[in-house]
Amino acid sequence: MDPLFKKEMQDLRAQTLWWGVGMAFMLGIVVALFPSIGDIYGEIFDELGEEWAGFVGEGDFSSIEGYLSAEFFSFGQIALAVFAILAGGAAIVGEETQGTMDLLLAQPVSRLRVAIVKLGALVASLATIIAITSLGFIIPALIIGEISSLGRFANAFLLFLPFEVAMALLAALLAQLFGSRVAGGSILAGCLVASYLLDALSGVNAALDALRPVYLTSYFQGQQALNGDVSWGYLGASLVAIVVFGVANVVLFLRRDIAVSGILRLPNFPLRRAS
Repeated sequence: MDPLFKKEMQDLRAQTLWWGVGMAFMLGIVVALFPSIGDIYGEIFDELGEEWAGFVGEGDFSSIEGYLSAEFFSFGQIALAVFAILAGGAAIVGEETQGTMDLLLAQPVSRLRVAIVKLGALVASLATIIAITSLGFIIPALIIGEISSLGRFANAFLLFLPFEVAMALLAALLAQLFGSRVAGGSILAGCLVASYLLDALSGVNAALDALRPVYLTSYFQGQQALNGDVSWGYLGASLVAIVVFGVANVVLFLRRDIAVSGILRLPNFPLRRAS
């Protein structure tokens, strides 16, 4: 194993483990509760009607697919995106702000290798979290006997990866552009939360539904995988975004002076003194 990659994975080890365990534990509790509340859950959404049920997902809410679509997959991409934004923003700029990037580049390693290894470790960490999280479904599902849709859930968990990797790489790119993981992460987090709310409301508003391609959360197709209607257009766009953001991160890191605080800067508004 590449010693630089090993070091990056060790630096991310604690975050990866505890984030994955926390997500798996939360999901495990939700799955374990399904036999006792699944039917009641379905009846509640039947009374609400299709429009309001569309606020949290689609499908038969009395089934394990519909239940978890609403109770986990509707917000799971946001929970994992928190890690993706934090880790992505720190992937390259983190060492610069800590003053250790100069020391790293003083070693016999190229900038290209540093960039590829750091971004590769970020992807591997996200894949590990998703794998650990999936155990929070598999183990309780085996216990309660809900394994008939295991293939659909495998696809749903797998579809976390392209969305979260795209978010992590975009966070890394914004952090480089602004020279600050806080600024880049805050902008991306704000756009992601706004997208989540508007995407959810698009199920009850036709005007918002027409703007769905603009929402970042539309490109997560995990919920759709549970119902068998994955949009290959959205998935393809996520894969293209991964390539574009990855290449842009590497090219920007190769060409910019790491001593410069950022290419883009937020405006600095002077504060007026009260007269």
